[in-house]
Amino acid sequence: MKIGSDKTVLGGLLACVALLVFTALAGCVSTQPQEIPGDLPPLAAVEEIKPAPVPEAEPAPQPEAEPDPIVEAEPTRISLVAVGDNLLHMPIVNWCKTVDGYDFTPLYREVEKLVAEADLAFVNQESPLGGEGFAPSGYPMFNSPQQAGLALAATGFNVINHANNHGLDKGAKAVLATADFWREVPDVVYIGINRSEEERAEIRVVEAQGYRFAWLAYSYGTNGMPMAQSYLMNLIDKEAMAADIEQAQELADAVIVSLHWGNEYQFTPSREQRELAQFLADLGVALIIGHHPHVAQPLEWLEGKDDLPTLVMFSLGNFVSNQDRRNRMLEGMLSVVFFATENGLAIEECGVIPLVMHYERGYQNYCVYPLYAYSEDLAQRHYINQLDRQVSLGFFSGLAYDIWGEYCVIHNS
Repeated sequence: MKIGSDKTVLGGLLACVALLVFTALAGCVSTQPQEIPGDLPPLAAVEEIKPAPVPEAEPAPQPEAEPDPIVEAEPTRISLVAVGDNLLHMPIVNWCKTVDGYDFTPLYREVEKLVAEADLAFVNQESPLGGEGFAPSGYPMFNSPQQAGLALAATGFNVINHANNHGLDKGAKAVLATADFWREVPDVVYIGINRSEEERAEIRVVEAQGYRFAWLAYSYGTNGMPMAQSYLMNLIDKEAMAADIEQAQELADAVIVSLHWGNEYQFTPSREQRELAQFLADLGVALIIGHHPHVAQPLEWLEGKDDLPTLVMFSLGNFVSNQDRRNRMLEGMLSVVFFATENGLAIEECGVIPLVMHYERGYQNYCVYPLYAYSEDLAQRHYINQLDRQVSLGFFSGLAYDIWGEYCVIHNS
């Protein structure tokens, strides 16, 4: 008998094998659900695992704030300038004449800035300013137009001295007229002359930067002119001066004394000047401003009351003049700075700015120059070269150093 094909036999064998494998696997797999052991908590009851807390870092220490730096206040500075004799000879007055009066301001144009910038600015007005009824006049009996006073005020001078040997040249009426004139000029104090006994007893006080300065002024004499009333002009008298200074010290922070003294045309102080200066230093005067010799004299320190220093300018020389000798053309502008200290006011800076009184042929172009602003060309044009000997920058600077030495200020600072 013929058996079926090979493919049929192989297919049947494979089917039998598959059936046997399936039956074995089915006996190993349970169809019942598996129970969960009772000692395990349900999933919902399991606590959430939290990360361990991280300790907070301590804040880094902050540097302590540095205190604001202490800024020390600048000390109060009070500046002062002083010049000598405003001696208006008639050639100067005539040059300053205009169509409708006088204009003296060109005399001071080169020093105006120095004067205007100072808190206190002093000048010795050598002649009376009699005004109406008193014609202008020169040497030997002076009287100047009141426009000259207005020019000084316009330049910046605010302390005007009239205690000098020409102050009574036109008598008591001119003195009173001069005082009345200044009383009408704002921001100016006149010293050395008085309208009454009551005014003589008053101490003239000028305030600057909140500090008070008492100004006193005295002259050695009046060129023999009588005083109808003793109060008209203050004369050098130690007893009266001591009483004035004592009163002034009660009213002011510093006392300044103007003195018309010394010997004319002498470059060194006299014995009387030195004795009087020491007398005032011993009374506690802070500053002495000297004039009258018409030439310059030294600047010196004296030791006075309680070992306190007193600055003495023995002579500033002229300021404006028509004199005819070359050594009288050199003049001085005293420059001082007072500082406020715990113990009051003290002079901390001082010097002398040399000045040159300039005029040219024909008695014209009058002007006061600081030496640092003067030129060799101006020196060659100075009329003094025809009236005396030749002048030059070297002559003026050499003379200035001979007189004032280290105190000379020959530059524009």
